[in-house]
Amino acid sequence: MTTKTQTKSLVASVGAFALAMTMGMSATAGERTLRFTTQLPAKNFATLNAIEFTQCVAANTDITIEVYDSAQLYRDKEVPQAVSSGAIDMGMTTTARFAGTIPAIEILYVPFAMGPREEIIGHLAPGAALRTILDDAMTKTGARPVYWMDYGTAVFLSKADNPIRKPSDVKGMKVRVFGKTLGDFVTALGGAPTLTSGSEQFLAYQRGTVDAGMTGIGSVKSRKLYEVMDVVTRSEHAKIEFVMLINDGVWDSMSGDEQAAMNKCGLESEASLRASIATIEADAAADTIARGKEVVELSSADLAEWKAAAQPVVDAYLANSGELGAKVLAAIGK
Repeated sequence: MTTKTQTKSLVASVGAFALAMTMGMSATAGERTLRFTTQLPAKNFATLNAIEFTQCVAANTDITIEVYDSAQLYRDKEVPQAVSSGAIDMGMTTTARFAGTIPAIEILYVPFAMGPREEIIGHLAPGAALRTILDDAMTKTGARPVYWMDYGTAVFLSKADNPIRKPSDVKGMKVRVFGKTLGDFVTALGGAPTLTSGSEQFLAYQRGTVDAGMTGIGSVKSRKLYEVMDVVTRSEHAKIEFVMLINDGVWDSMSGDEQAAMNKCGLESEASLRASIATIEADAAADTIARGKEVVELSSADLAEWKAAAQPVVDAYLANSGELGAKVLAAIGK
């Protein structure tokens, strides 16, 4: 058994060395192709933003990025590991998928914890204290963020015969979530969270695997969730952010000019999406209403009720996020 294990380790080491040499030779030769995965559909606004990024990179380097959308290769929960291990060169996923390795990153999903949208965007700006802390933490996993992708705010989806309009309506429901802290929120409301990949949520709603769900309102339109859900409640309790990731070894194999081009294209794509997301969300809400579905807007009194119901999740984050969590809270002035 020991001999077999040692042999396997030797083969793996030789393979890793060969891969590194290949990447190095590719970098020297100039032209190379990288593979990129996303679980979002081809026509989703964030996928289109990613494609603009790949086109910018191609125009400024000899790097071609092949795009595999709609979870053809990996579901969103698999992306961080696939990128960090080198199974794929690049990928995008929500920051929530790093919760297992970086609990402090869940600050974005602690309901109502980070203040209004403008304040959150300031904390996530390139070079800001919070952004730097979280970028460094992700890079240490082997998956380096190239840029952040604004996906709007989280909303609740429900059916007409069992609508969610206030916190107490969640009690007893099975609710699709896409992260641990969002699951904690559902639990605090008396519901049962069900972790479900974005690419699988349509079927989960259609088959009744869950009674309700959380997503970004932009997905209601791009994933045609209006076909299986009737009510969108704009609780906007969390900020949804995707990150464009690249394997750190692939990054290190690039020339300085290539890295600079990647950064430049990333900053441009990030700024473009930030500037357009409010319009994207408003369009998705209007489209939902036009299809005969209900969009619930919260009053200030409604919002206060939702915030009060979320307090146990805030307390849990404070208790579980550790030393990095303390740095995160200091960075946002909490």
